[in-house]
Amino acid sequence: MKCPLCKGRMVPGKTNLPFTVEGDGNVIVVTSVPALVCEQCGDDFVEIDVVRRVEKIVARIERDGISMGLVEYGRAA
Repeated sequence: MKCPLCKGRMVPGKTNLPFTVEGDGNVIVVTSVPALVCEQCGDDFVEIDVVRRVEKIVARIERDGISMGLVEYGRAA
């Protein structure tokens, strides 16, 4: 796959995804999310199945009442 921004080569890697908690504006960051990362510019692309898992992780964290923090994808997925 080529990078949509710079046309560099996308390789397997990891990224961090920040989410804003609705209502209070606090932030939850899911770390070490599997992604394709451009070797040239560093832009990342996360597959839709991974995004869906991340959304479930964030929803679970919000239900638990956590409004700010870091969550590692591999441990939470």
